[in-house]
Amino acid sequence: MASSASSSTIASPATNNSRYDVFISFRGEDTRFSFTDHLYEALVGAGIRTFRDDDSISRVADLKPEIERAITASRASIVVLSKNYANSTSCLDELVLIMERRKTFYHIVIPVFYHVDPSHVREQENSFALKVNTHVEGFQIKVERWKAALTEVANLEGKVLTGPETKFIADIVSTIGHKLRLKLVSTPPHLTGMDTRAEAINFWVKDKQDAEVLTICGMAGSGKTTLAKYIYESNLLKFESSSFLEDIGKICEQPYGLCALQEQLLADILEEKKKELDVTRYKSQIENVLQKKRVLIVLDDIDKKEQLEALLGSEKINTESKIIITSRLPTIQTWFMSTYLKCKEHKLKLLNEHESLELLSWYAFGSKIPMEGFKELASKAAEYCSGNPLALKLLGSLFVSSKDPRKRNNIDFWISTLNLLERDPDYRIQGILRMSYEYLPFLTYRELFLHIACFFIGEDEDYVVKILEPDYCATAGIVTLIKRCLLTVSPSKKLMMHGLFIDMARRMVLDESPLNPAKRSRIWCNDESYTLLRQGKGSETIEGLALDMRLVREEKDTMPVAFEADSLAKMDNLKLLQLNYVELSGSYDDFPEDLRWLCWHGFQLGTIPSDFFMGNLVAIDMSYSRLQLFEPPMVIKPLKILNFKDSHSLLKICNISRLPNLETLILWNCYSLVHVCDTIEDLKSLSRLNITGCEHLLRGSNLKFPHSLERIWLKNCNLELNDYSILSFQIHSVLQYFAFRE
Repeated sequence: MASSASSSTIASPATNNSRYDVFISFRGEDTRFSFTDHLYEALVGAGIRTFRDDDSISRVADLKPEIERAITASRASIVVLSKNYANSTSCLDELVLIMERRKTFYHIVIPVFYHVDPSHVREQENSFALKVNTHVEGFQIKVERWKAALTEVANLEGKVLTGPETKFIADIVSTIGHKLRLKLVSTPPHLTGMDTRAEAINFWVKDKQDAEVLTICGMAGSGKTTLAKYIYESNLLKFESSSFLEDIGKICEQPYGLCALQEQLLADILEEKKKELDVTRYKSQIENVLQKKRVLIVLDDIDKKEQLEALLGSEKINTESKIIITSRLPTIQTWFMSTYLKCKEHKLKLLNEHESLELLSWYAFGSKIPMEGFKELASKAAEYCSGNPLALKLLGSLFVSSKDPRKRNNIDFWISTLNLLERDPDYRIQGILRMSYEYLPFLTYRELFLHIACFFIGEDEDYVVKILEPDYCATAGIVTLIKRCLLTVSPSKKLMMHGLFIDMARRMVLDESPLNPAKRSRIWCNDESYTLLRQGKGSETIEGLALDMRLVREEKDTMPVAFEADSLAKMDNLKLLQLNYVELSGSYDDFPEDLRWLCWHGFQLGTIPSDFFMGNLVAIDMSYSRLQLFEPPMVIKPLKILNFKDSHSLLKICNISRLPNLETLILWNCYSLVHVCDTIEDLKSLSRLNITGCEHLLRGSNLKFPHSLERIWLKNCNLELNDYSILSFQIHSVLQYFAFRE
């Protein structure tokens, strides 16, 4: 037998006995030389060990031993359900075995609905109607098993082809990689010196008698997070569960940030979601799990002791678990002196002269050695960075710009840049950071960078792009910021930025007017925003303002305060506004009219005031509001995103046709909602709808949704599987269904 198994090396070597990561079940005549071939190549290219049968395997009615062995030797299966899949008894036998493995061996199964309707698979209709002779002795039992397997696989959360196959396949590869906890091969070739630095830590990971906790401390930009990721990705499959929590310090600055981190940690190590809003209750659950399971956990950028206590608890943990902590604080080890945990420190070494030159060369020249004629200049540039990897990446990136030929391979430009750094040797790294910003090709990209640093760290990339695209060319701008190493995007598509850049960006804004916040372009500090609104001292200089009154009340221990709506009247150029749990009273006649983003969690009114101008908004987020009726006060053509998550009092949504370009509507857990006006069917751009937990909305309803809809979330909607026909979609096969019931 010949099999097409991947020969590529996966980035995280498996330690179990599985020969393959993925088995592909498919109907050869439908997809062998098209979709399945492309899927197989993408999986192999990502370093996922994949089995598919090739033409040399002759199929008969019973499973060939080779196929059965391949399924049992795989950790997961992708079932490509195509038009003629159910016409093959061999495919059906494969499916039965796959679903049995799922029940007894935690075998991961992802159904792929390739030009077929999930409901046809579930109900065995159309091409999935089984046409077999059930009168043959013993055959009836087999048919029942096939039917049960088809129903079961159709009820799983799967993938439905909705657009270009290339994007569809990329999504499948990403999903299977995440479920298998694999590191898909995307590591750049310039992880210079990583193997040497990881050697001692990898030895610690293997040593079950050594300390449970390892701290990696060092200056900002020294590569702590990169090293921790490398160790994590190399070892995660050696543990029962694993979790990597990145940028903890910044996330904890956000409302309920610590709770969100605890929730993510539990979801990772339990592989199930637990929703709480209480740090203490989460802590108790975490302690319980850590005592039992053998886990690998990375806590990145810890800067306060209470973060550590909330995420690890104060009890003993499984002695075979390993916890890696990165921090800029050299004293973090002392925090463990009064705990049950043993802790050791790893002193992070900066790059040596040779490694520094190699890393800079990767970013400046695209190879590990300098271009001819540039070695001396490159060595001098590397020396200025003092072995700091982030500074080396930034400086190398400065010398490359496809849009500016003066910067590419231009010795004079190199000399000029290095002369600038030489003038102020005590602040060279800070100078490199500032240059990375100042050398951005357009003013709009610089403004985009500042907006993200002040208001959108940790937000979804697509969400931010929609908000900032009209004014700041966000799509191209974010690509440029990523290329210049000023911004990164997490695997979950969240915008992330190194703490050094966040600090630099915010310092630049503070320097606009050190003593008078009203004369700055952006105000993100709760204390300053609170004072400005209380005193009504805004100005037309302000473009963005954020205030969360929950945090103010916690910090100041103050009673709820109501501001006047006209306290924002002087902010004529305000585009970005966050007023979480802020109460405003009075007329909205003078409310800023140029807003693009309004985030107002806990909006206190039952309806939207008729004098509230919303005509330029791109995104409205009124999660946790007290709204009872939402009716747009006017036509809002730019609006693309509307979010009423957890608005428990919301009963009705009327005149939604006034939002003609709406793309995303989130009504998650609006459990009192009973009515959405029929004009929702006319929203030709609506592609995503989340009505999870809307228990009363669809029962007995004739509500019709637009055919543009691509994704809908229906969990906990009191729908049985045979009720979804009330949604009246014309083309079910282009829709991705998400969990009709628990």
